[in-house]
Amino acid sequence: MPDSAVERRAAIGHNDPATRIKTEMMYGYHMLGRHGLGLGLLGHLTARAPGGNTFYSYPLGVSFDEVTLDDIYECDYHCNVLDGDAKINPTMRIHGIVYEHRPDVMAISHHHGDYCIALGAVGEVIRPYERTACRFYDDMALVQDYDNVHRVPEQGEVMMKALGKKMSLMLQHHGVLVAGRNVAHTVVSIMEAERSARVQLMAMAAGTLKLMDSKEEIEGAHQFNNSDQAVMGIWDYECRCLKREKPEYFA
Repeated sequence: MPDSAVERRAAIGHNDPATRIKTEMMYGYHMLGRHGLGLGLLGHLTARAPGGNTFYSYPLGVSFDEVTLDDIYECDYHCNVLDGDAKINPTMRIHGIVYEHRPDVMAISHHHGDYCIALGAVGEVIRPYERTACRFYDDMALVQDYDNVHRVPEQGEVMMKALGKKMSLMLQHHGVLVAGRNVAHTVVSIMEAERSARVQLMAMAAGTLKLMDSKEEIEGAHQFNNSDQAVMGIWDYECRCLKREKPEYFA
């Protein structure tokens, strides 16, 4: 059994960096689809390609739960496909902007999950009301977004200013965007964003949202939930589920 997160990611079956990243992305797409996220045209998942100046994405019109390795293409920061004649969604221009300005970001995902949309609609972000929600403590900003960065360059500047050094944006009117240090971290985080948003909305509907009192406990939970141990525990479980449920995609 591989011990480290790096070994476990490599255990997906590929040592070639490009193939490994694409394989992780394929798992990531289907994980999100498994939870009802990114179906139809309602989501994105990209990853920085080796070399750092391009990224991988999937073509416009393919749903998360349908993606194969052959559906993953290399693009420049302006969403031009470099290794085929596919077309990717031009709204992913914001991904290119983030990759260009944040070299620490290695993967980005976005979805229109019902609960994240609802939480953004009331002008809220995920708060530290319980330990899992602490994943986003001081790491999520709120910004209005109308899915028009590719047409209105100024919107990209607004979003980057809001993101700053954080790893996630609650996109008021448009869902949520989460960046991460690798594909697994990004996918797990954005799945957990939808769950945390759902529970927070339930608590807000029931009464006054009570946040955790101890900053030490909040920061400790934030660090643990973003650790390789916590991330890979969820990722590995989801991989096992996909292998059982979708053998036609995952041998």
